[in-house]
Amino acid sequence: MKGITQHRFGGPNDPLAQQIMREKGLSEIPLYRTDSPKAQKFDLNACMARWMAYTPHRDGPVNPQQPQGADPAHISALIRARGLELGAGDLGFADLTPVMINTGHEFHLPRIISVLVAEDYGKVLQGALAVEEEAFEVYVECARVSTELAAYIRELGFAAIADHNGTGEIQAIPAMYACGLGELGKHGSLIHARFGASFRPGFVITDAPLDLALPDIFGVQDTCMNCRLCEQNCPPSAIRSSGDFVVTEGVKRWQVDIPRCYEASRFRDEYCHICVDVCPYQHKVNRDPERIAIYKSFMKKRKQAGYRTPAWFIEDEEKVLG
Repeated sequence: MKGITQHRFGGPNDPLAQQIMREKGLSEIPLYRTDSPKAQKFDLNACMARWMAYTPHRDGPVNPQQPQGADPAHISALIRARGLELGAGDLGFADLTPVMINTGHEFHLPRIISVLVAEDYGKVLQGALAVEEEAFEVYVECARVSTELAAYIRELGFAAIADHNGTGEIQAIPAMYACGLGELGKHGSLIHARFGASFRPGFVITDAPLDLALPDIFGVQDTCMNCRLCEQNCPPSAIRSSGDFVVTEGVKRWQVDIPRCYEASRFRDEYCHICVDVCPYQHKVNRDPERIAIYKSFMKKRKQAGYRTPAWFIEDEEKVLG
């Protein structure tokens, strides 16, 4: 099965980011600078190296003996239990389709497992650096969990190939949606009922028989039509209005203006995670009292700083908030 979806590279070699860098007359993309004060506190390039280290282990030999009674419900239960034990927050299973695969890549296995690893939402009260460090560390965890889960599935007797930030062959949003892990929000991220959009994904492509999911629809897109929080808080106004959407394979999809988004998410030293952090689905479904308290505190500070300010940083709290 060959991929049909054009994809965007997320790291420093992303062609669009490189183009904007040249247009600005810069020699390095600010977020990835190795000589910034931030880099002395947190080496994101070291995190990238850690998830890349899992890449050679994404595939391997398959146990020739499959378990007896290999029905989809039983195998799915085994894989789910192992994934949760490894550190996943949730898993979902679906048939693999060409739209889930990036152009230039192909798989000869029929199904996909989406693996979510949750971020600690409380990091938003510690500033941009804490949020950035959490995001990159969770990406490393996604690589670890998906790699170890694929190895477990091969030991069960089925082919399995891990995919994560170190490989980047799977298109995350359509895969997670088909796996029943949430709805697509206006900020362009998938929203999970428990985690909001505060998670990162990994994937396993396999021929294991699986109990396949249906999309999980719980009102996100209806809410997004009337909610403007991410739109109003986005520093470079990269999130489009509620009525400005397209429909792909029957699914409503808001397209974020990526060059504008990069102004805040790549061309500043500080990390931008604001659209995810201000989304009311951080607490709207799970009703977690701790998340509600964090959300209220964070939104109060956002309001004080000014909704379209690049961010509220605890490092600059006195300067920004007085």
